[in-house]
Amino acid sequence: MFYLDLYPANPPGFHALSTSADWLPWLIRAIPAGIHPDVRRRLKSNLKHIMVGLEMKAGLIVPHGERVSGRSVLFEPYFQIMNFEFSVGVFSICEGLGSVHHLAGIGDDGATGARVNTNDWIAALCREFDPTGAAQLDANVRRVKEVRDKMHQDRLGARADIDWHDFDYNESFIPSRAALQPILRRHLGEVPGQTNLLLT
Repeated sequence: MFYLDLYPANPPGFHALSTSADWLPWLIRAIPAGIHPDVRRRLKSNLKHIMVGLEMKAGLIVPHGERVSGRSVLFEPYFQIMNFEFSVGVFSICEGLGSVHHLAGIGDDGATGARVNTNDWIAALCREFDPTGAAQLDANVRRVKEVRDKMHQDRLGARADIDWHDFDYNESFIPSRAALQPILRRHLGEVPGQTNLLLT
């Protein structure tokens, strides 16, 4: 069993106690120099909390998806929405870091709040975190975006049927977790030692 916090005295299973502050050293390294201090502060504040949320979600998703105990851990609809939420969180990490790397690359400190085109931030993210393409970051981020976009209701009348299986473990969680790997490994020494997001 996975516990998000200490609950009974000495329960069996794995404990994950993480704080958003644990992610600050990694974020300080991952956000490029030249970005306006206010933008850096807001981005660090947002992303550190998302990282902790991803850790908690992964701690519930993996035991169910891998059937670690030999049986289900989560009620199936909740499992599917957890996969979707994990993808949305990963998308936010990728979009935030990709956008500031794009802005830094064009000499913009981000203070004006310029909107960054999706293809531009994905390209900047890949240049910084997967320059050789070996980790397939581009394909994984684009898959994460597809999953995240499935639930947007902005063009409901024009949208094809949403297949709930698009949010399953293999179609949603696996590519989302894969997208995180080169990003985390870029500054591996600053990644919290207890995180469950990094594949060994």
